[in-house]
Amino acid sequence: MNMQEFIKNRSQFPAEELWKYIGKYVAWSPDGTKIIASDDDGGQRLAAAIRAAGFDPSETLVSFVSDPDEVFLGGGGIIE
Repeated sequence: MNMQEFIKNRSQFPAEELWKYIGKYVAWSPDGTKIIASDDDGGQRLAAAIRAAGFDPSETLVSFVSDPDEVFLGGGGIIE
């Protein structure tokens, strides 16, 4: 996988297309131009879908598509 090519292509992926996968894990093609598989969790079903698409799960970049309208706040400690 050529990471420079992947990053360039991934950054040009249409947002409208990506929005179809909000709340899902997606597996990217090695060149970053398309989503080759998706699932609600990043586990065995996604790995099986990646294999069915003809790719090796251990060499496939997987990411989670967050809802752009949700805000996730960090923290966790109690301040007294």
